[in-house]
Amino acid sequence: MNGKSLISGIVVGSVIAGVSTLLTTPSSGESMRSKVRTTKEQAKLTFTELKSEAMQIKSNVSNVVEESKTVIPNVSKDLKTSLEIWQDSIRPHQENIQDNIALVEKEVEKLEKNLNKNGE
Repeated sequence: MNGKSLISGIVVGSVIAGVSTLLTTPSSGESMRSKVRTTKEQAKLTFTELKSEAMQIKSNVSNVVEESKTVIPNVSKDLKTSLEIWQDSIRPHQENIQDNIALVEKEVEKLEKNLNKNGE
């Protein structure tokens, strides 16, 4: 959703709600004009505040985008380096485990042969 259309929608909705409330409330002409002026001033103030907040949000988003342009590649590089270091550190253990598995398989085969010889 476009930020300007959101702000415009909020302001227009606020003004319509204020005006409709004023027009449906019974009061004198001078009182009505005073209320309309007050509502108008409040609507201007609300619009100014919304505009200021929208500009701050836009600035914050721009800052985040700029920071992410440098941070994300650095984090990616660091993760890749950490993964490579981890893989290098576990390689000897991995090879040792594979050797042990091969030894266990050979021992199981010997046991099966002995059991078959004894069973016959």
